[in-house]
Amino acid sequence: MPTQWKNFAFWTGAILLLILATVFYQPAAAKTGSLLVWTRDRVYVMDIDTLDLVRIGPAKAGEPLTPSPGCFGQVEAPCWVVVSDRLYRVETGLASRSVPQAKLPVDPGYRWGEMPVSWSPDGLHLAYGLVRQKSRQAELRVYSVETGELKIKAEFLDPTVAAAWSAACVAGLEAEGCEIGFKQVAVARIGEILPSLSTYAPATGETRRWTISPAPVETLSWTASNDLLYSRPDRLVYHAAEQTPAYEMPAGAQFASLSPDGRYTVYYQPFKLKACSAVEEEACLYLGVWLRDSASPSSDPALIYSVKLSEQKEGLNFVPIWSSAGDAFVFFQEGRLIHYNLATAEATIWYKAMRGKLRSLPLFSPDKEAVVFVDNQGQGHSEYRLVIVNPRLEPIEHIIETDSGFRVLAWLPN
Repeated sequence: MPTQWKNFAFWTGAILLLILATVFYQPAAAKTGSLLVWTRDRVYVMDIDTLDLVRIGPAKAGEPLTPSPGCFGQVEAPCWVVVSDRLYRVETGLASRSVPQAKLPVDPGYRWGEMPVSWSPDGLHLAYGLVRQKSRQAELRVYSVETGELKIKAEFLDPTVAAAWSAACVAGLEAEGCEIGFKQVAVARIGEILPSLSTYAPATGETRRWTISPAPVETLSWTASNDLLYSRPDRLVYHAAEQTPAYEMPAGAQFASLSPDGRYTVYYQPFKLKACSAVEEEACLYLGVWLRDSASPSSDPALIYSVKLSEQKEGLNFVPIWSSAGDAFVFFQEGRLIHYNLATAEATIWYKAMRGKLRSLPLFSPDKEAVVFVDNQGQGHSEYRLVIVNPRLEPIEHIIETDSGFRVLAWLPN
C-alpha cells in the first residue's frame, strides 16, 4: 500500500515512548472509546481519539493476559484484566498511574498453576488452577472478584486446558443451567488410564463426566443447548458426550470456524461454475466460503463469499472471528476484510485488499459496528499498524513503532 502519511505525532511519557503516525485520519472518522492494549511490558488503556495512554500495570512478554467480559461490554460489570496471577481493575479517565493489584488466592501448600484463566459470562467469577506442591497434582479453583471468596474446587485438573462456562452463567453461578466444564487427568491409583471431561453445576451440585482419548485437547466450549464441546490441535470440534464431530460438512470441505453457540459452521470448499468450457476450466474454479445452520439441517448451505481458486492465496487470509454475541463474524480472504451479518445474510467488504500477517486478532467494538486489528504493515520489522474499521466512516490507521510488541486486548465500552 503506498505511504499516505507525512508527519509523525509523538506521545512521550516517563515510562513509554511511542511514535504514532496517522496514515489517514479525519476527525469525523474517530470512533470514541478506548482500547485495552499491551506494549513495553505493561498493560495500558489507549484513548482512540487522542492516543493518550493510561498505565494499568506491568505484564512481561509471554505472561497470559485475560480481560473479563466487562472489558468487551458483554455484561454490565466492571472490567478486570488478569496478568498471570495478578488482578487489575481497569477504569478509563484516570491519570497515568499503576492500578492497585490483587493476587488470586493460593492455598497453603500450593503454588500458582500457570493454567489459562477463564472468566464466567457474568464477569464476576474466574477459574484458575493451583498445583499441590507435594503431589504436583493440579486443582481447579473458582474465585469471586466481587466477594473474594473461593466458590468451587475440583481435583485432578489438567492445567493446560482453560475451563469453559455455559451461557446461562451470565445470570450468576446459581442460575439454572449454569455449568463449568474442565478437563481432568487420568487417576492411576484408581485404575484410570484415560483423561476425562467433567462438568459441574453450582446450583444443583450435579456433575457429568466423559472419558476421552489421550490426544491433546486445545479448548472447551458450550452449545446453546448446554452440550460441552472440545477441540483438538487440528481445530476440529467434537461433542464431549458422543465424541462425534460438532458439525456437518460435505466431503472435500475444510473446517473454518464454529459459532460461539455451536449452531453455525463456516467452511471452505472449492466449486466450479456451471457454464464453463474445458478450455476455461482453470478460470472457472472458485474457493467458496460456506455457512451451514445446524438448526435447519435440511437446508442447503449458503455460499457467502468466493474468490478464484488461482488467486485465493494472494494477500492475507484468516479464519472467521465471531462477535461475542455470535450474530456476525469477520474474516480475511484474498487480503480483504469481509464482514458477514447473520440477520441480514449479507457479506460486505469492510476493508481494502492488504498483504502481510496479523499481529493482533480482529476485535469487535462493543456496539459491533466496527473492528480493530493489528498487522505488520508498518515501515520496519519493529513497527505495528493499528487499524480501526467502521464501514460508515473513513478507516483510521496508526503506525506504532516499538521493539517490544503491541497487542490489542479489548475494545472497552464507553
